[in-house]
Amino acid sequence: MKRNSVITALFIICVLILSGCGHKNYMKIDVSTAAIDGESMSSATGAQNPGNTESPDGKALALENETSRADSAARISTVIHTYEEGKVSIEYPSITGLEDGEKEKKINALLKSNALEIQKACSVNPKSDSLSITAKIISADRKRITATYTGLLSGEGAAHPVHLFFTNTVDISQAKDISLTDYADPRGLAEYIRSSDCQFNDTSPELTEALLPYLAETSQEAYVKMFQNADFPLKAEGPDNTSVFPESFSYEDHGTIIVSVPVPHSLGDFALIKYTPETK
Repeated sequence: MKRNSVITALFIICVLILSGCGHKNYMKIDVSTAAIDGESMSSATGAQNPGNTESPDGKALALENETSRADSAARISTVIHTYEEGKVSIEYPSITGLEDGEKEKKINALLKSNALEIQKACSVNPKSDSLSITAKIISADRKRITATYTGLLSGEGAAHPVHLFFTNTVDISQAKDISLTDYADPRGLAEYIRSSDCQFNDTSPELTEALLPYLAETSQEAYVKMFQNADFPLKAEGPDNTSVFPESFSYEDHGTIIVSVPVPHSLGDFALIKYTPETK
């Protein structure tokens, strides 16, 4: 009887031990599942199969992440600000995202200063003259930023408002202005603009017909000088070394150079010419 009691007791203990082992296994599965909830399915598969350390798409995913990081490193962020004083409103861009904070400040100061030069160039009185300038960012990356400015000036007592156009391209690495002479030959451009091959940017056939003979009337040397002094930075001229606002501005867009030249008010105040150097 005593022996049977011992056997019975041993049997109960074994059952309890086996039951306890089964309970531990179940808890382990629960913990594993909780960890999977915050991971991708490929990570969960790897956890369940110790020999599998990478999902089938692991290499593609790594390459995609590397490309994404490279693209992100090549980009900069831009913001458009507005300067206002009296009846004057001038938009201008700034950049963010450079690792070099001092260089970023220098570039932004240059962008703002150049944009506001139009007020001085047109001798605008903010109390009596109306000036409205809108900025558009053509491109921005870690090499350069290009912005165009269009607007309208209504001077007090003027017979009519004047349409304005200017541009600014800044080299990010050097924090300095890029001008037309950095990517085009002024003489080659002058020859092109006086020829029948000259093409205009976003101009009606009627206006094109009127512009071609007008541009041909200006001498080649006059255009060469104009293009040599195009764009920022401002060049000093005359005996008193006064900085002069350029008559012509330019920017490059996917290999095509857009150049502005002054024309009479009846022809729009300025004309934009499309120029691709390698085809001329």
